[in-house]
Amino acid sequence: MDMHILASIYDIKGMKDNVVKIYRKILVDYPNDIEAEESLRRLATKNLNIVGLNQYMYDCFVKANSTDDLNNIERWLIGD
Repeated sequence: MDMHILASIYDIKGMKDNVVKIYRKILVDYPNDIEAEESLRRLATKNLNIVGLNQYMYDCFVKANSTDDLNNIERWLIGD
């Protein structure tokens, strides 16, 4: 069975520890696996509940794919 599918099944069942172990193993074997990297990042931030958080800007930060994205976030933080 594909490890990504297995991780997705565990994720649906709420078995976060198993999901994390699978994605970490994938990254050991395939360090450039973007799906595993993004999934680990998502899991690490999934249950954050920060008062006053601008969810839109938080999502932009987590999903930033370029220097331009990060520059936009920086301008927003500075208030420029």
